[in-house]
Amino acid sequence: MSYKTTLNSLITSRGSGGSSKSSPNTATAVYGRVVDIILDENHPEYLNKGGGLAINGVFYKPLNKAFGETITSRLPFAFQNSSHIKTIPVVGEIVEVVNTNTPSALGKDNKTRKTYSKIVNIWNNPNSSIYPDILNNEDLDVTSNGAFKELSDVNPIKSAPGDIQIEGRQGQSLRFTGGKVKGTSYINDSNVGKPLIIVSNGQSTTEQGFTTLAENINDDSSSIYMASDHQLPLIQASEKREAYDEQPEKADQFKGNQVVINGGRLYFNAKENDIQLSSVSSIGLNTEGSINIDGSSYLCLDAPIIYLGVKARTSPDSNREAVLLGNQTEAFLENVLNLLEGMAKDMAKAKTIKGHPIPAINKRGVQAQPVIRQLKNLINPSGPSQLKSKKVFTE
Repeated sequence: MSYKTTLNSLITSRGSGGSSKSSPNTATAVYGRVVDIILDENHPEYLNKGGGLAINGVFYKPLNKAFGETITSRLPFAFQNSSHIKTIPVVGEIVEVVNTNTPSALGKDNKTRKTYSKIVNIWNNPNSSIYPDILNNEDLDVTSNGAFKELSDVNPIKSAPGDIQIEGRQGQSLRFTGGKVKGTSYINDSNVGKPLIIVSNGQSTTEQGFTTLAENINDDSSSIYMASDHQLPLIQASEKREAYDEQPEKADQFKGNQVVINGGRLYFNAKENDIQLSSVSSIGLNTEGSINIDGSSYLCLDAPIIYLGVKARTSPDSNREAVLLGNQTEAFLENVLNLLEGMAKDMAKAKTIKGHPIPAINKRGVQAQPVIRQLKNLINPSGPSQLKSKKVFTE
């Protein structure tokens, strides 16, 4: 069977949703309460309704008819209207169903199939628009066997004039804004009309979910703010900035073009290549805990001056302690030890003018020689030694 024949069969024969008349009136809409949804290939009606074409399609009970039907497969079926932007209904919600023209894959007469184009807004709340059918099916499982949880504390996001918003059922939101709205401090007369994008996941806890709620950069579980000329009231997790000569503006003081990411944990993972942090002014890392850097190959720090510790940076030049160079320090120590070794040998043989031994000096010279030889064994100016680090190197 050819590809076109197969597609035509799926669209017109298996996936008609109960309608295959030519040139129907596609403008007429009916409304139906969702009873079941085909979410994947495990649904018993998946193949009967067209296989992959039926994904996210719904079985529904028309509102304008008294339906007592309990067998899902006998109910009318509506396909998903869009394959790009999808709003999946839950059981108990009411959808608008229309006849949609479906051109035949063979180029013959137009066919139609029923599609749902939107979920009817019943409660003006993003979590759900469930409206139970008390008369015909009071036992309808709106949780889809526990797959969906109806929440009473999810609030609609507060809007500003001209906003474009997308709101999820569990307190997620995406808002394109630039207008002033009460309850937020980051848009005022100085920047009204400047673009701001807010991506937020998880809201502040409320007692009920019908009043509007503004995003809260500190209370929401996680969020991304893409600002153009805005001052965001972010509370910093740590304010330690002792490594700076001139500390950068605090998070809640800076106003301008910025991207702020806030969450309980941030994890950046480049599974194929680099993570590059590049900045004109500075890159600050600060924490109330520890900063840990691990590398499987090497760790390299480079700058005209490298300070270790606050006092190294803030002390006068005369009091700053410089790091010693290992090879050169050992070369210096080798010269000193060679000199001492020669002196110890001379001391061991020292005599008076009359040629008599000098016991105290001779004894010290003999005792010093093995000690000096042991010290010399600790150093190696031209290579690895017991005194020099095997991991840390400097210029």
